[in-house]
Formats: sequence, C-alpha cells, structure tokens
Amino acid sequence: MSKAIGISKVEYGTVGDGVPAIAFTEIAEAFVEESVVFGFGEPSDTKIPQETKDTAYHTITTKEDPDYIEFKLLTPAAATLVTLMGGSATGEKWEEPPAIPEINLTIKITTKTVGGYYYEYTIVNGKVVGRLDGAPSKKKAETVNIRVYKEAAITAAGAENTPFTRERVAA
Repeated sequence: MSKAIGISKVEYGTVGDGVPAIAFTEIAEAFVEESVVFGFGEPSDTKIPQETKDTAYHTITTKEDPDYIEFKLLTPAAATLVTLMGGSATGEKWEEPPAIPEINLTIKITTKTVGGYYYEYTIVNGKVVGRLDGAPSKKKAETVNIRVYKEAAITAAGAENTPFTRERVAA
C-alpha cells in the first residue's frame, strides 16, 4: 500500500507555456520539520432563494482566499534567497530588493518513497513570496518562510490548463 508520508525534496523550475517546468532544480537547504503546509481554501456557497419554494433557485460556489503551499527553510544560501525572494547576492551577502518582486515558478514537492511509491504535488504557475521568519537564537536557526500561491496556467494562445497536480509515482 502506498502512502504520502514525509518530504523528500522541493524543486523549482521555469514555468512553461501553461504547463509545468521541464527541468527542475532541487532546493538544497534543510527544511523546518513539519513546515510544509497545504493552504487550500474551502469553497463557500451563496444560495439564490426562491420566493415560492424552500429550495434554492441556484447555488454559486466560490473561493475567497487563494490556494497556496508553504514551507520554511533553515538558513538558506544567498543564491536561494535571490531565487525565491528576489534581490541580489554577492557571495553570501544577500541584498533585499527595493520592492516585492514578481517571481513565478513551477514548484514540485516530492514525498518519501513508501511501499514502492512516492507522491508529487506540483503548482504549475506559482507566485513565490518569501520573508525572514525566525531569528537565530541559542536553540534555533534562522528560518525563511516561502509561500507559493497557485495562479492560473494559461498558454500564450489563451487556453487554460490545470494549475495543480497530485500524482502517485512508482519508485
């Protein structure tokens, strides 16, 4: 029996034409244990009532909040900060950008292999935003919080493809 347990790796790549990246780069830094979060919003319903009946004329289902995946890195390298938060780096000196940059990447999270299978969760076109989250202390390392918002996967021709996939893969 296959199970989706643990995180093996998180990768990023350049978004294709409404499709996921073809090539991926693995994030080399360590992740804070249990920091991967799936923030998929719950849909809400708005019912259009009828004057003469107890049943709704129509129900409209929408989602107010954007879907996202979030994770925390432990003391990332300056180059990783540039990739995920923008700015610039000289050696291991990272300089914050003067404004929040527009960073869109395909993000793929892969679980550990259990029972001969692993799972891949892919945001095709993810808007990536990051922030310094936890300061270093006697018993803790610096952490950086990365949030990847799911955005539409639209081709240059205007076709809208799926923005997210979950796949069980044989190891």
